[in-house]
Amino acid sequence: MKTFVEHITTQLDSIKQTMFELLDNSRIVFRRDDSDSEVVIIAPTQYWDSPTEIEQGIQIRLKKSYGLWIETFKLFTENSPDASKRKIDQTDKFVMNWIEKKSDWDIPNTIGEAKAKFESEIEFFYDTLNLYANNGDKEIIVIPDTNALIQEPEPKTYKTLTASDKLTIIFLPTVLSELDELKIKASNPDFQKKVKSVITRLKGYRQQGNLIEGVIVEKSIKLKMVAAEPNFNRTLSWLDNENNDDRIIASALEIQRDNPSSVVCLVTSDINLQNKTEMARLTYIDVD
Repeated sequence: MKTFVEHITTQLDSIKQTMFELLDNSRIVFRRDDSDSEVVIIAPTQYWDSPTEIEQGIQIRLKKSYGLWIETFKLFTENSPDASKRKIDQTDKFVMNWIEKKSDWDIPNTIGEAKAKFESEIEFFYDTLNLYANNGDKEIIVIPDTNALIQEPEPKTYKTLTASDKLTIIFLPTVLSELDELKIKASNPDFQKKVKSVITRLKGYRQQGNLIEGVIVEKSIKLKMVAAEPNFNRTLSWLDNENNDDRIIASALEIQRDNPSSVVCLVTSDINLQNKTEMARLTYIDVD
């Protein structure tokens, strides 16, 4: 399974290649001074030529993909020191200026030099991702959604799903709330009985210790419950506080941010939640 860092590193690679495509279609124009003129123009000696339709199409693609990427990257690196955050903002501004083809004093003489400069500037993004990839314990953290938990309530099943002998299973507040609601509102008696059985099982784990801190079952599986709801003031802008799938994604992102080198994996057969999981650069396993 890919880690979160691997997911967003792959996307950064794609953004870099698209930027190179834009540069390959760009032209650097050199300003010619009139030696006979008494007017002194203080401006860069070279600038980007006006973009063609091809360039504008690439710019549109880049702005969309980079916009989604930088939002996710900044959320993931939110716990960075202030100096690192300032450098991230500076690099972000550089990338956006080059996507927009804004002329400044740092435009190189050739497209080849421009590619080298862009690659050098975004190296800080790669270095930061590498730092987070090696920060903390590397473990597999499994987050089942409601249907997955009802379908597969046995913890050892997730060993098979993840192909891992050691993992942590986390039960989110959104999932626990949905279980409580289904216990009352489910119209199918057999399904309702199954939901109640899952809730009874979860309550039984409390007898083994503090679920907020985590309890060990099956020798190498840690079970934990998250009490706090996700903070929608500190999450991706496209997530909706009123949507339960989005609440699950927001909680998973918080867990990923606090465990940067781990694989946080959603277990779900819900195709819409799978799509959102991919968009958030998280990993999922289909329980079906």
